[in-house]
Amino acid sequence: MNETNKHNKEKELDDLFSGNSKNNLTKVVKKAKRMTFLRNVAITLGVILVLSILLSYTWLSIMRNNEQQAIDDIVIFNRITDPNVELLGSQSESNGVFEGLLTFSRYKEVEGIPVNWSDDVFTYSLFGGVSRLVGDHAPIQIQDQKDGLIRYYDRETKQRMLHFYHPEIQYSQIRQDLRMIGDFSDDTLLEVGLSFNKAYTVEEVREAIPDSLSLKWYWVDTYSDSEIKTTNQLEKTTELATEIYGFAEDPTDPKNSVKNFVSDVKMGLEREDGKYFGEFTRINNNLRGDSAVLSDADVKISGAVVTGTAVDVALLQDVEMVRASVLGVAVNSY
Repeated sequence: MNETNKHNKEKELDDLFSGNSKNNLTKVVKKAKRMTFLRNVAITLGVILVLSILLSYTWLSIMRNNEQQAIDDIVIFNRITDPNVELLGSQSESNGVFEGLLTFSRYKEVEGIPVNWSDDVFTYSLFGGVSRLVGDHAPIQIQDQKDGLIRYYDRETKQRMLHFYHPEIQYSQIRQDLRMIGDFSDDTLLEVGLSFNKAYTVEEVREAIPDSLSLKWYWVDTYSDSEIKTTNQLEKTTELATEIYGFAEDPTDPKNSVKNFVSDVKMGLEREDGKYFGEFTRINNNLRGDSAVLSDADVKISGAVVTGTAVDVALLQDVEMVRASVLGVAVNSY
């Protein structure tokens, strides 16, 4: 038995060193399989990590690009609408993997005093496009007890909203808020939306408005003859401040005011994928008429927004071009 055991031991050692041992082969195979499995796992994890980084970077780049496109659309459009409403910087937040939110704080400025205005909230998506939040955005509407006409109020601040009357549209009633200026103390600061009896040039408007008032914004006549005709055949409603187009008076150089508006319209036309491209196209076509390109001379003014003390605003009662007047924000001077 000893010789047999010795022989078996020697054979096992020989097989071990010669690689013929079944145990050795099993261990080698298991080790090889284990190494192959670990290598495959490492490669898979590496690929997943690289793909995750690439996908995350791509997603982030697309979302940031779409966010900037949305901001540019909103800022450019705001420059030609919402009279006397200023945007503060936007606040961005995620609304899921495929969508983001942009919130713009807004305010009005009345003779150096900022007045809070409702925020504007938009969504933008991974696939492009920008839109306001789904829901009701209509202003508050209350019948005025004095003249029986509807007054409009901002949804958040409950401040009076401006509205306007086009000179070529026949309304059954027209608001004349200049008649109630005496209800305010002399030093109350007022914002007033003026609608004119016809279209004027910017220079004509500046000459007519008393120097003691601040000319804040000009309402541009962006309607075609066919649009005016159609409107006169339907129920006539006033033009809300959110529905008209125009431009602010340039505080540094008023001579640039019209040029800035024309430049903004042309900039909007360059953004063919922008949210407001269609409206910029309509405005441009209606203003330039038969002209090849839009110019400063094509811009006519149908109304304006002014601010000042109640005493100074009362002077507008003697301005013949004023067809209608609507009070907006009113603030104390202290």
